[in-house]
Amino acid sequence: MSTSFTMVKKGYEPKEVQDYIQLLEKELASYKAKEQFISKALVEAQVSAKNVIEQAEQQAIQIEEDAINKLQHIKDKIDHSKARLYQFQEDYASFTKRFEASFNESELNKLLTSLDSIYTSLEVNQSTTDESISEEDIMNEEEKTI
Repeated sequence: MSTSFTMVKKGYEPKEVQDYIQLLEKELASYKAKEQFISKALVEAQVSAKNVIEQAEQQAIQIEEDAINKLQHIKDKIDHSKARLYQFQEDYASFTKRFEASFNESELNKLLTSLDSIYTSLEVNQSTTDESISEEDIMNEEEKTI
């Protein structure tokens, strides 16, 4: 900002200097107001940033706690399912042992009866025909009765 003043006997024109000083004072006041506004905005931004960070930290802690609780709940469900599976495995093993035992007795009797029937039919077939019966014929006969 450049300006020129009129020369008088003992210095510059006092009215012009006074006007210029008032202009400078107005500009200085304007800069101070802008500085205050910027300073206030900066402080508010810093406070706001601090609050945002604190809230984010609190939310992160809450999310972590929720995740831990959910994981514990899932772990409990898995443990419960494991226990049920082990119990099922034991029950199944017991059932299959009982089935095998019952199969052995009753199925063995059925097989023996089947063999007797096959043997009887073989005797009949041998007496009616002179053809020899192969093992394949015996197996086919067993499959039919089973």
